[in-house]
Amino acid sequence: MLKDSSEKTEELELDPENYVTEEESFDYFNSDIRLLAIKILLESCAQGKTVFTLEQFLKGEYWKIDEISWELQDTGDYGSAEDLVMQQIISILETLNLGKVKRISVTHISELLQETVRDIMSMGTEDAANDDIVDHYTGVIEEIFNLKKLHEKRLKTEYAGQYPLMPKNGIDLDKYFQRQLSYISKIAAPFIEFEVSFIDERAKEIEKELETYINSFSQDEFIGDLSPYLDKRFYFSKQLSNFFDYISKLPHINGAINIPFSTLGDANFEIVKMLSYLEMKKLITVKRWNDVDVWNVTFHNAPITLESLTSNPSSMETEKLKTVLSFDEARSILRIGEFKIKLQKNSDQFHLFRIIFEDPSEISKEWFFSEIAEKYDISRNITDKKFYNAAYQVSQKIIRDTDFKDVLTTTSQSVQINPKYLS
Repeated sequence: MLKDSSEKTEELELDPENYVTEEESFDYFNSDIRLLAIKILLESCAQGKTVFTLEQFLKGEYWKIDEISWELQDTGDYGSAEDLVMQQIISILETLNLGKVKRISVTHISELLQETVRDIMSMGTEDAANDDIVDHYTGVIEEIFNLKKLHEKRLKTEYAGQYPLMPKNGIDLDKYFQRQLSYISKIAAPFIEFEVSFIDERAKEIEKELETYINSFSQDEFIGDLSPYLDKRFYFSKQLSNFFDYISKLPHINGAINIPFSTLGDANFEIVKMLSYLEMKKLITVKRWNDVDVWNVTFHNAPITLESLTSNPSSMETEKLKTVLSFDEARSILRIGEFKIKLQKNSDQFHLFRIIFEDPSEISKEWFFSEIAEKYDISRNITDKKFYNAAYQVSQKIIRDTDFKDVLTTTSQSVQINPKYLS
């Protein structure tokens, strides 16, 4: 029989040598289809779910989505949209170091040929005579027979030539045969099952990286960083406006709206990013990212207006978001609410905040310039004045460019961030 999905899975630890670059993470976050797969995997990881079917990742008609059709035509490496999605899921887990695929199985092999025949017979005569369709179904049938041969071989080996009374109706595949699902995945998506061992620590890291990405996306920092299939990307404010125009036409009950998966193909807004942003700001709750028919979304501000999509229900939370301070090391940007202060990369100012924000538990303490100098380079005799000047210059920038006058407290020997800007 197939492995019991309730079996306790192997606990994996984060491998520090398996380094994930910012570019690799960005490529997955920047694509709505891939981002959706990440959201589903993170949600399942948090819920302790480790067994999936391919069908769970197919939201709507993927073959009608520009990104999918573009990749299918451009690479020629996939037998179907479903095959492309399956390979993306495996790639996300491995490339982002989120977990490992313990097994991929095909269940109900004996029914697949019947499903194929039904699929062919449901087509019109003209479609059935199309060369591309003939080639596709030839590939499907060939893969089914290869699976049946492998299945029978495994049964003979496992039962020493004695055919069991209750043979298992499925098979676990090795790496080679996983690539034999290229064509069959279109029909067999509900029967393709894979089990994952998640790396919990890495899942938490990805959550934080994703939050940083969505925050930057909402400030139009990636307006020009298009995926190849996109002709253009609307500014965030325009996307939000287009999204509101769309949902305003949908029925809602007590603030809950069912959003169809077909929005994945809408060129006017990026639905996964829109929902992720609103969810991050606590303006909505997505009941389940891995839902079956629609996304059931509850909007917390009533009535639902364009303004309500930019204001938190709690004025206290709103003020908090307006004043929170953070440092984006990758882009060398100091953020205070909606204000962004660009620091020159690798400058004294950059290294000052890089060191202060290195350990979250120590950000709010009083930092002596001698300590910062030591962390910067213990082998060099660096004077305190180097970082005193840096702290003073940033303090003046904050006072000049924002509404806040008390963010940094500096003395001749130390600097400290006002705690009210850190919580």
